[in-house]
Amino acid sequence: MVGNIFWRNLILINMKKISIRTLVLTAATVALLGLAGSGSLSADPSFSIHIGSQRPPPDREDYHQWQSPDRTAVWIPGHNEWRDGRYVWIGGYYSYPPHRHNHWIAPRYTHGQDGYTYHPGYWSN
Repeated sequence: MVGNIFWRNLILINMKKISIRTLVLTAATVALLGLAGSGSLSADPSFSIHIGSQRPPPDREDYHQWQSPDRTAVWIPGHNEWRDGRYVWIGGYYSYPPHRHNHWIAPRYTHGQDGYTYHPGYWSN
């Protein structure tokens, strides 16, 4: 199963532009899946990044969802991420859930008295 996830993600790498950092994180995730076996793997939904007063830009709508590479692939819509002190647009892409019944929880921003907080997207049971 881990081998299938690796090859599917490798195909996805060729379908979109990514940074070396993203490639390294993907490789680490695949390695972690191999070590985790059949255990549950998902991001910690309590993880967040405090941004401050800089409002997130609106999501862009200048991209389109292309045909799914596989029936198990899940479309992850484009969104703004907070990286290295600035907002970066991440175009939509297909990904594969770590387990068959997982679903994607989209990233979001919340606003409080001390500014904005970024909550990354994650797979959930």
